[in-house]
Amino acid sequence: FVAPAHTRNNAVLMTMKLLLLVSAVALVPAPSALAYSPKITQQQQPKSESSSFLCRRAAFSRAISTSASVVTAGSLLTITSPAYAFDGSGSSAYSGKNPASALARRKSYQARVTEDVKDFVRLGAAIQRGETDSDPWLFFFFPFERREPDATGRTYAAYADFIGHLEGRERVGGDGYLLAATFTKAGKPPENTPAVKSYSALPKAFDAIEAAGKKGDVKKAKEAYDKAAVLLCKYLADVELPGDLSDPIYQ
Repeated sequence: FVAPAHTRNNAVLMTMKLLLLVSAVALVPAPSALAYSPKITQQQQPKSESSSFLCRRAAFSRAISTSASVVTAGSLLTITSPAYAFDGSGSSAYSGKNPASALARRKSYQARVTEDVKDFVRLGAAIQRGETDSDPWLFFFFPFERREPDATGRTYAAYADFIGHLEGRERVGGDGYLLAATFTKAGKPPENTPAVKSYSALPKAFDAIEAAGKKGDVKKAKEAYDKAAVLLCKYLADVELPGDLSDPIYQ
């Protein structure tokens, strides 16, 4: 028996429709994508084909969004913020690099202290000129964190960078102490280290200069500066830096 031509044509059309239907089903998002959608109970089954399609499309969109978020988060984890030499908490991260060895850390602190001493020398020159409220005073004693770090990466003025900034009634951080402490032998208390002892005398010496400046007393400011300069030179020698403030490194 041979089927009529129109019957054979209908069969071909049905076969093509089935192939198209299979292709459409293949375009439905994979289970891994649908896994991001909420579970659907029997009571929550979509009531129509169109609503079912919308649910699948929403699930697929959420899957893409979630994947993009994961990729973005992964990318952010690889980005590191530049670290400043002194961030107000005694950080030893300088110029975006974390010194791996004690020697590298010491050299980093020495570079920082050198910049602080330069500001101290400029302060002395201002006092010799009879100034008690000029820019060198501000650059040395300004107590608050800067909006942006200076050219050497300091976020505080020289005094706070060297001695540490105030949190409540306590001073925190300060590269002067951190440098001195690197000369402490393993297992020994830092208080007995010569460099730490030299450092301990400096905060009060600097405070005497500031107090005289606030009163506008140039004579007392000069006297206080000269006393602090002697103590600072002793400290610098103990931390293996030039112990003479006239050294070119501080100019």
